Amino acid sequence: MSISVLLVDTDALLRTCCATLLAAQPDIAVVGEAGDGARAVELAERLRPDVVLMNPQLPFMSGIEATRRIAARPQLSGVRVLAMAAPAADSQVFDALAAHACGFLFQDAEPEELLRAIRVVSQGQAHLSPRIVQRVIDECVLREGAELVPALPVDNLTPREREMLVLIGTGLSNQEIAEKQFISCTTAKTRACRIMGKLGARNRVELVSIAYQWGLVRRRSVPLGS
Repeated sequence: MSISVLLVDTDALLRTCCATLLAAQPDIAVVGEAGDGARAVELAERLRPDVVLMNPQLPFMSGIEATRRIAARPQLSGVRVLAMAAPAADSQVFDALAAHACGFLFQDAEPEELLRAIRVVSQGQAHLSPRIVQRVIDECVLREGAELVPALPVDNLTPREREMLVLIGTGLSNQEIAEKQFISCTTAKTRACRIMGKLGARNRVELVSIAYQWGLVRRRSVPLGS
């Protein structure tokens, strides 16, 4: 069964380019397009897509507000928002994730990253490109050690869980972690959820923050991406 996608961006040319790329994939189908946040919410309610590819910066109603409204409606619980912003809009990442977007990437991402992000998010997982992880760490530096979540002793984690936290902190997806740890993607997802529960983290961004605060991941460890 195809992954249904709703494209939301003010740039009609960008929407067309994305639609062309996605149409070439046997497992992805574009079911609609919108140019503003209000229309995005309307179409999300009517079409119930698996993934909404949303620009956070939209007229009439911002993509952030549209994301928040979609996430708040029980009837849209199966709809997942993947934020895709202009490269200069990196400040939007925290707002988008706070509004319950399931991932964030830039419009200049490689096609392979966009396709992978859509597939990952459609499966109920989160996607953050390495460039986003770097910005999360930069924000931690700017806050001079201010914690996004309460810090807990690292001893709460098993050695295997600590190893996985390091990998999450460097921006790897569950699939990439599974390959490195020689486990299934399902097992990797389960362990990531267990780590979140132990640390009181709400999402992978907060896990990255914890990994940085504990010194498990250093700035130089995070790949810059393309």
